[in-house]
Amino acid sequence: MSTAIRRSPAARLSSRRGAVFVEEAGWEIPASYGNHAEERAAIRDRVAIADITARAKVDIRGRIPEALPSPADTVLARISAEWAVLLGAPDAEGRLIRAIEPVAGAGAMVTDVTHLFAGVALAGPALPEVVQRATSWDPSTLPPGAAAGAPIAEVRALLVRRELPFPLLEVFVATEFGRYVWETLSGIVTSLGGAPAGWQALRAEGWR
Repeated sequence: MSTAIRRSPAARLSSRRGAVFVEEAGWEIPASYGNHAEERAAIRDRVAIADITARAKVDIRGRIPEALPSPADTVLARISAEWAVLLGAPDAEGRLIRAIEPVAGAGAMVTDVTHLFAGVALAGPALPEVVQRATSWDPSTLPPGAAAGAPIAEVRALLVRRELPFPLLEVFVATEFGRYVWETLSGIVTSLGGAPAGWQALRAEGWR
């Protein structure tokens, strides 16, 4: 029995940029754009954009413990005292929900929102310039490891700031805006001398 492959709203746009797709955990992900060294250089030296829609996304709301342990190889980002998001590997949402529900407690609601959001990662030293052109929101107001709701490309978004050897911002928007936001941010990245990057390059640079 065949299983449907899940794809990002921006998959066709990535394909036009030369993306090489691989299947991973039921998702078709852009593994590379044909030049691994160039993609890693964009992350380290300029700025890169990556389609991370395939990430597992779990929403946690309500009376959340201040110290909320999260499973290994996940990102737990706080938006407020009563709202957090847990991000993981493709198709891990079921496992993450089973792991987080007992520690979140009876006062919290834990929901799989993977299918509701398209995701984009912006990574590299020129990240502040990309954000400056895409929104009036100031990313320096967000501590590493935290999340916030803010507009980007005039679309409401959930923004997660990561603490890695290079600046990285994960941007999640409603699925219906995924193609538009990818196209808009990709244009900005290209204008600044950046390039698209695949999951192989991101992971090689330490992203999980």
